[in-house]
Amino acid sequence: MASNTICLPVLSILFLLFALSEAREVTVDGWTVENSDHLTKWTHRHHFTTGDVLIWKTSTPLGFEPPVLEVTKEAYESCEISNPLKANVTEVTLNPAGLFYFISGVKELCDKGLKITVKVHGARKHYGAPTQAPALAPETNNMAAEPAAPPTSAASHGLMGGGFMGFVAIGVAGVVGMALNV
Repeated sequence: MASNTICLPVLSILFLLFALSEAREVTVDGWTVENSDHLTKWTHRHHFTTGDVLIWKTSTPLGFEPPVLEVTKEAYESCEISNPLKANVTEVTLNPAGLFYFISGVKELCDKGLKITVKVHGARKHYGAPTQAPALAPETNNMAAEPAAPPTSAASHGLMGGGFMGFVAIGVAGVVGMALNV
C-alpha cells in the first residue's frame, strides 16, 4: 500500500515535467528583404528557450530560395558569408542559451537587411502555443505600408498548449494511481 501511495505523486510529477518540457517548433516565414524589418521585430517580441526549433520557409513568388546561414556575431555584422557555422539552414534546434545569428547566404540580400538575431533563454517562462513568423506584407505603392497581421497557427486554436498538456499529465497520473490502488 505504501508503494502505491508514493507512486501517484511520483507519476504525477514525471508526467507534468514531461508535458511542460516540450520544445516548440517555430516557423520563420517570409524570409525576404521586403519582410526583414518585420522578422527582426518578430524575433525581439518572442521568448525563445533552449530546445525550441526554428524552421525556415524560404520560398518566394519567383521560386528563388535564398539560403540561410548560421554565423558568428562578427559575420552577422559584416554579412560575411564565406565561413558560416552552419550552411543552408532549413531547421535549427536552439541550444544552448545565448544569441544565435542568421543571415542570408546571398551577400547582397544580407547587406540589404535579410538577417536576424535570436535570443535564447535557458528556461521556459511561458507555455504558450507555437507561433509563426509574420508572412510577407502585401505589396502596395505606399512606402509606409502597414505590417502584415501575424498569422495564427493551428495549435493556437487547439488545446495543445503546455498548460493543457500539464492537466492531461495530472489526469493520466490520477487514473494510473487509482488503478494501482484497486
